[in-house]
Amino acid sequence: MLNAMRKSADSFVLKSLFVIIVLVFMFWGVGTMRANRMEWAARVNDEVITQRQFDTAFRRMSAMYQNMGQQSPPAEFVRAQALDQLVDLELLNQEADRLGLMVDEAELRDAIKATPDFLLNGVFDKDHYVQVLQQNDYKPSDFEQMQRRRMVAGKVQGLVRSGVHVSDQELQDRYRYENERVNLRFVRVPSKDFLNDVALTDEDLQKYFSANQEKYREPERVRIKLVEFRPQDFSGQAAPTDEEVQAYYTEHAADYQKPEEVHARHILFKLPPNADDAAKAAARKQAEDVLAKEKGGADFAELAKQYSQDSTAEAGGDLGKFGRGVKTPTFEAAAFALEPGGMSDIVESPFGVHIIKVEEKTPASTQPVEAVRDGIVETLKTQQGRQLAMRKVEEAHDQLLDGKELAQVATDNGLTVQTPPPFANSEPIGGLGLRPELAKEAFNTDTGEIGEIVTEPTGYSILSVEERLPSAIPDFATARPRVDADLRRERAAAAAKARAEELLGKLKEQRDLDALAQKEGLKVEQSDQIARVGGYLPNLGSVPALKDAVFRLTPEAPVAPEVYTVNGDAVLAVLAAKTPADDSRFETDKAALRQRIQQQAEGAAVQRFLDQLKTKAQVVYGHGFAGMPSSQS
Repeated sequence: MLNAMRKSADSFVLKSLFVIIVLVFMFWGVGTMRANRMEWAARVNDEVITQRQFDTAFRRMSAMYQNMGQQSPPAEFVRAQALDQLVDLELLNQEADRLGLMVDEAELRDAIKATPDFLLNGVFDKDHYVQVLQQNDYKPSDFEQMQRRRMVAGKVQGLVRSGVHVSDQELQDRYRYENERVNLRFVRVPSKDFLNDVALTDEDLQKYFSANQEKYREPERVRIKLVEFRPQDFSGQAAPTDEEVQAYYTEHAADYQKPEEVHARHILFKLPPNADDAAKAAARKQAEDVLAKEKGGADFAELAKQYSQDSTAEAGGDLGKFGRGVKTPTFEAAAFALEPGGMSDIVESPFGVHIIKVEEKTPASTQPVEAVRDGIVETLKTQQGRQLAMRKVEEAHDQLLDGKELAQVATDNGLTVQTPPPFANSEPIGGLGLRPELAKEAFNTDTGEIGEIVTEPTGYSILSVEERLPSAIPDFATARPRVDADLRRERAAAAAKARAEELLGKLKEQRDLDALAQKEGLKVEQSDQIARVGGYLPNLGSVPALKDAVFRLTPEAPVAPEVYTVNGDAVLAVLAAKTPADDSRFETDKAALRQRIQQQAEGAAVQRFLDQLKTKAQVVYGHGFAGMPSSQS
């Protein structure tokens, strides 16, 4: 049945895959072939996960992290994750066999036809389906086998999830747990106050350097030469024609339309949002009295200065010019209905009651092409400059690959060769700032080679890698200034902590933070509304040990049990207040909380089930895999 879906598939331009497809693909590879232990990653009971299958999973998982725009985790972590998921998938399929669970052809076909990446205009397209798989080095039969295995595993997980139930009492307990809040009062013993008391000898510095050499390791750096092809360097060669100017003007006509505007003044009598009828009647009476004065010949601006309760009163109620969609609907309707010099009756809005006078009215209009021609020409010169820059950089890159020197290419294009100092992958490039795409290409290019064209918002670049400086630990003389600063800070922080330990003893006896602070010349600070979720403490930052302690503090034992280090300073803290959760909001938050806690409980149940399967199974890891985190079960 699935073969019919693939019949007569022609070549199409391929759309990029979404992350879900990467996630699906990375699991493919569990087989049943037996092999030498050097050639397999793991054996799950009698089924083998081969080295090649693991390599595929690892490669696709690494690509997944990159496609998500995240910095890839350490390679060992990704290797362990890939292997663990392959083992999990095999265990779930074996359990499905034991339970008699399977996925038939119709289920598989329907699942594939519903996958968004195989749809064109919302409809499954068999040609597009095959092209997507080919682009990712998959045969349809292989992909369908992999998809079937994932669906079977999903059925086992579904059985586990279906047995999970979260009671209302569990929800309320979790709600109260998560929504309790704590306020702290604290003092800092600043480490900077002890810096001048730190005395360091050469022996101290040498010993510290020897014990912490990796801390001073310099990262790998590259030295490059590059030529930048920026649009502004070529825009002078651009000469937009009258036809191009007119075409741009026509295409962007909306940009040159000026909407209708009014210049108005108003007098406002404010009302709160919950004003009762009596307050509204009083405000209207004030407005009617002022309106009568204006109709009797009084100057509107002077009346606004005297009576308006708006911030514009000093300016005679002047609101300046404004278009539609800026003011409240009732105010806008009244203002735009008036002619210049006209005055409204009383107008109500969410802010209160208004009297509006229109000074000037400007009808909608379109700027003629002659009035905006200079701006269009500059825009077109920038666009054409970028096109010229792209064409020139492509020509130059071809010439470099044919053996032409970078300096000559630069001269031919009226540009200069730049030679920034060596830089690491995540460092700013001297004189150029942070250029992640440029740095990435530099580190992907071998010494003596020409890199690929680098495309950035500012233009294009071509580079050659002149030298690679390997990561190295500098000698002591080079590192000495940093060593001195680091050790001095550490010793000052230790002195601050020692002093704070003495004060903590006194605080536990007296329980009076204000008196202690006054005596020691310290400032009492607040950290309010501390929640259990997350690691952040207001005005302190991330202090895990203190965060762990705060919810155990009580009015009877309000002093935090130890000294906490925050950016080198020593901190003493006491409980200021504990606020229980607001139970009146429980029903409002209950549905969202149930969904989140149910998902967490189901996920935990599936993980426990997998752990049980691993305990019962015979999982043997291949050569080079036994020490990975995933194999430590």
